[in-house]
Amino acid sequence: MAQEPTRVDGVRADLLTDSDKTRFATKTEHAVTATNTGPALSAGMLIKGRYLLESKIGSGGMSDIYRATDTFLQRANVSNHTVAIKVLQQQFVHQPEALQLLLQEAHKTQQLSHPNIVRVFDVDCEQQHYFIVMEYLDGESLEQVIKRNKPKGLPLKSAINLLAQIADALKHAHKTGIVHADLKPANIMLNRAGELKVLDFGVSQLLQLNHDIYAAEQQSQTAPLCGYTPAYASPQLLAGNTPCVADDVFSFACLSYELLTSRHPFERLPADKAAAQHKQASKPSHISLLQWRALNKALQFDVSLRNISIAELMQQFNRRLWQPVMVSAAVLAIGCAIWHYDSQQQMLIRDLTQRIAHTSAQQEQFDKLVQAPAAEVLSALGELPDSPIQRAALLRLQQERMVNHFEQQIDQLLSDRRFNYPDYAEIEHILHQANTLYPDSHYLAGLTASLQRSKQTAIEVLRAQLNQLLLTQQYQAQTDAPDPYQIMADLQRIDSQYRVEPDSAETAAFSSKFNQAVAINDAVALQQLIQIGELIFASHDDTAALVIQGRELSAAVNAMAQFHQLQSQGESAEFPYQAAEVFYQHSFEQMAAALEKSNKATDIDAVYDKLQQFNQTVPADFSLHLALRRKLAEKYLSLSSVLLQSNQIRSAERVMRRANELMSSLNS
Repeated sequence: MAQEPTRVDGVRADLLTDSDKTRFATKTEHAVTATNTGPALSAGMLIKGRYLLESKIGSGGMSDIYRATDTFLQRANVSNHTVAIKVLQQQFVHQPEALQLLLQEAHKTQQLSHPNIVRVFDVDCEQQHYFIVMEYLDGESLEQVIKRNKPKGLPLKSAINLLAQIADALKHAHKTGIVHADLKPANIMLNRAGELKVLDFGVSQLLQLNHDIYAAEQQSQTAPLCGYTPAYASPQLLAGNTPCVADDVFSFACLSYELLTSRHPFERLPADKAAAQHKQASKPSHISLLQWRALNKALQFDVSLRNISIAELMQQFNRRLWQPVMVSAAVLAIGCAIWHYDSQQQMLIRDLTQRIAHTSAQQEQFDKLVQAPAAEVLSALGELPDSPIQRAALLRLQQERMVNHFEQQIDQLLSDRRFNYPDYAEIEHILHQANTLYPDSHYLAGLTASLQRSKQTAIEVLRAQLNQLLLTQQYQAQTDAPDPYQIMADLQRIDSQYRVEPDSAETAAFSSKFNQAVAINDAVALQQLIQIGELIFASHDDTAALVIQGRELSAAVNAMAQFHQLQSQGESAEFPYQAAEVFYQHSFEQMAAALEKSNKATDIDAVYDKLQQFNQTVPADFSLHLALRRKLAEKYLSLSSVLLQSNQIRSAERVMRRANELMSSLNS
């Protein structure tokens, strides 16, 4: 298979003339040194443990562009997981101007949330590879569209459809305070759905909006590295002036002319040279005189004569030479009916008049909704007449305002600081509503994918924190640090359907801690273990039995824990006999079983020693303690008889004394 030609922003490099390429000028010159400060990028390489490079799809003046798979989204079963990675070439890594240009492109493009501006997801660095993660655009550049439509250019309707999308993107950027400064066909992509995306805001400039005459003078906001494309730059840009909106108007006019004719208005000469040679563009054959007048004004070399905005130019492009004649036709029909027909036609006229009035009322309602706020449009959608065309038209005209409304609602939820994490359920509800109205919106699809990434990241972070706490057996609630209960609450807030499935290491740690607490009769620890068991471990096969055991001990454990807490605080507390019988039953049953099997004095003494440890824990009249002392006394008496029969007098005497001691304690 033949090797694909190098592409610059999606355009083949061998098809670009010198005047089509972006030129960069630096305020301080740096020598370009090809220094490999990191491993060379290639297909199959994984960046930041997330982005899997598939193939190199283009190269620019300072950057290479790769198609890549976002493995994070792929694992989350998000269908749109292909991204574009724009990587700064290694010879520019140590140039501060180049790095600043890359960061400036990412920052400014992220500021410009618009359906016709390429979406930037992230900017990062790994092993001296500086890169931007952008949406992947499957399509062709406007440069290729123009070449494909030579020699006559695009039909007027098709050209206006493309120009309207570019104009919307530029108007949004200007409103935000950013001028592109390098608009050209190679920086605009057309995807398979017919949507245009404006790229490469790397050389864009900030506009000084709402200037405060009393504020201290600020340093220039322009980047150390600035750029333009000679064939599309205004004379003012070529002269080194600070970029402004009028420069974008000139570039937009050049691009418009080229779409309409497949020819550059000044034969691809830079504007300063074209002005020196008194070059003038000729009128395209398929536009009106009024449209040409507006376009020619935007192509003026003198900025004082270029007194037209992109919105005004598009208004002239959209002007039609015909006007609706429905009212005149209705009047003519009424006149003819009066002239030619009798009373039966008069009834028809009245009916027609009513229909016209009804249609006018509907049109008036429609016109109001076109200018209404998005919230009002949403509430009125259900009341609109059953007209799919009118509904679709209203949604199309209101799309930018509606999408902004949904985005503002999402931003409010994301900025809510009352909780550790946003209300993802409500955000998903808003996005579902938006996607229902605009199912083909690539911008909304990007927002949805971004939300899924954010939600999945939050879940993974919380699950990792929970794993660390469970492995280290930190089951208690905290006031100044994360604890399992707060983490589980956050997980439920993020996704009410999410269920924690403890792994083998977590269940082993819980089982060990639970059995240890039961063995030493630690009521406080058991109280915490019962709570965490019900919360996390109740459904796991390895721990379900322990949770059931804890459930049965719960009331006794709580009573004993409260008793020990009061004692530790120095307060008097009545011993909970009934709860203690349940709580200590396991320990006393173990001692009784050991006593039953014992036949030697040493084995009986071992049980006696264990019983003595409870003297400080339970009162002397505790039923389980009394019963075991009685069994011990009887066991000692039986053993003393055996020892006497075998003439082990001394041992028999010691055992008899131990039996008498136990009997005395029972009698007292």
